[in-house]
Amino acid sequence: MAKRAGQGGTVVRKGGKWHLRYLQDTPEGRIRKSVPLGDVDELTKTQAKRLGAEWLHDHGINKLEHIQQGTAVPTFDSAVAKWKEARLHCFKPSGKATSKYTIGRHIAPRFKGLLLEQVDKQAVQCWVNDLAASGLAPKTVSNIVKILKSILSWSDVVTSGWKLRLPIIPEDEQRWFTEEEAERIIHAAEGQYKVLFRVAYATGMRAGELFGLHVDDFNFGAGTVRVLRSTFRNIEDTPKSRKGRRTIYVDSRTLEEVRRLLAGRTSGRVFMTKLGTPLKVGDVNRYVLRPICKNLGIPHGGMHAFRHGRVSKMQDEGVNEKIIQLEFGHSSPRMTRRYTHFSHEQRRATAERLAHLTVPSVPSCRS
Repeated sequence: MAKRAGQGGTVVRKGGKWHLRYLQDTPEGRIRKSVPLGDVDELTKTQAKRLGAEWLHDHGINKLEHIQQGTAVPTFDSAVAKWKEARLHCFKPSGKATSKYTIGRHIAPRFKGLLLEQVDKQAVQCWVNDLAASGLAPKTVSNIVKILKSILSWSDVVTSGWKLRLPIIPEDEQRWFTEEEAERIIHAAEGQYKVLFRVAYATGMRAGELFGLHVDDFNFGAGTVRVLRSTFRNIEDTPKSRKGRRTIYVDSRTLEEVRRLLAGRTSGRVFMTKLGTPLKVGDVNRYVLRPICKNLGIPHGGMHAFRHGRVSKMQDEGVNEKIIQLEFGHSSPRMTRRYTHFSHEQRRATAERLAHLTVPSVPSCRS
């Protein structure tokens, strides 16, 4: 093809339509393609040939770059570029940032410059072994592999049959704040953080949702707050999922604390930096919540520990699971159950209560 000035294609009749046949170069060789041009009742063959020539020109079939692109061997770099163009823009801001970092830090250094066919199961397994040996958490390794598989599948590389040996994710329970811990943290906090932590525990909202609250999201008359947005690095976006847009009922004590913090304000953000920008979860965890936990002598937990603690408290109080699902914006009861935790005291009390109910006392034996 590179030695030819170009191709004009061939116009043939297929049924009641004129079709243009032409050759296209691919990594597997030259293949014949066919596109319809129009009905034979409406076009003469000469007219169809003219349309065919225009179609070849408009689609750049005879251009050198088109031929080079068609004959190029797929590479991993091209697969990443294709994935970013088609998939990355669909992600939330936090997902975009995480994916870009993961590709740049863990994926590209290993596979950049390789042919796509070289990124096979064996190569990926060796890479997984190295990731695990580097000290990364098993869950982190699993998330990195998911991004790689997504990139490969977007370039039609079938990975569903790969039986990769991933590091076992330990069943460590997510850190959660008990009601007592939450109260101690709220009591120790100062300024807006005292109210922030109270709202976090009273509503179970995600950190980004809390930081995205505006004053008019609160309806003090109805005793509710609407979750309409979330923030990430000063960027406002929609909540995490479709179920994330919701209305939460808030107790009167928490509402009064919010009203006191606002001090008559009727607009703007509820929680913010001195510059009026949204708070950042990393800063709140590192500079506010962690020092408080350390001073109180309780294990550190991030903002998400309030959310887990609230679900656990509602479950312990026997709140209908459907209400919990609505309040927390979970897509399924299964997700809600993943947020449910039980303290040592709760499990001990349950064991003792069930023992009294099910095990009859054994009369003592006298000799």
